[in-house]
Amino acid sequence: MPDVDSKTTKLIQNLAAVAKTVFGANLIGVYIHGSLALGSYNRRVSDLDYLIVVEGHPSQATKLELMHATFAQLMRDAPQKGLEFHVITQDELEHGQHPFRFELHYSPMHHDAYLTDPEGYVATMNGTDPDLAVHLAVVWQNGIVACGRPIKEVFFPVGATDYFDSAWRDVRDAVSEIGDNPVYTVLNLCRMRAFQYDGVIRSKAGGGRWGLQHLEPRDNALIEWALTEYAGSDAPAPASAELIRFAQSMLAQISAASRKL
Repeated sequence: MPDVDSKTTKLIQNLAAVAKTVFGANLIGVYIHGSLALGSYNRRVSDLDYLIVVEGHPSQATKLELMHATFAQLMRDAPQKGLEFHVITQDELEHGQHPFRFELHYSPMHHDAYLTDPEGYVATMNGTDPDLAVHLAVVWQNGIVACGRPIKEVFFPVGATDYFDSAWRDVRDAVSEIGDNPVYTVLNLCRMRAFQYDGVIRSKAGGGRWGLQHLEPRDNALIEWALTEYAGSDAPAPASAELIRFAQSMLAQISAASRKL
């Protein structure tokens, strides 16, 4: 377990306890990915991302119990951006392919949908998620076992092509989205380009630091601003034209590099 604040340590212990209680013998393990696994977690600006791996398909009643326990016992200790998790079966990890199937998913964007109709939410919140390839790759490379079997006994490597496709979906609309979410977009573009460079999966902050060393010097001020904002400080935002220029330039670089793979 990395060196994190006591509230986050307690939260991880509690979410493992909730999963054990809800799933019982069906539980294989709970595995942390995202910023905490990649070394850039900050309670003020991060969420906590994790996967719950089970042996067999959980019932609707079990899913509802998990959601109820998550809201009743875990949300009060969640970091600023909340909790995000997927429930996935061992069989899917062994035999599935990108985009992988999940049994249940929750993120803060689904908060109102769950509270409005809990039973309807758990009945319909399943299927495939292109983002899972990235999450599984992070678990394989840097994941943290909250409880359960070791990672190498449960997970399998995600191919570079599947990882790239999954990550690309998150940045391909950067030109239109960078104005609404500039920090996330700037740092995500950096870490995507960094992965193409050396195959290493980085956090958003790690991607930004890579960008300062490897991208054009004219981009440094923009990247430094994004890193400062990501760390929780406030600084004047760059001009819209500069953000769009950066997004266009990075997408062109990523596209050019992908054609060489």
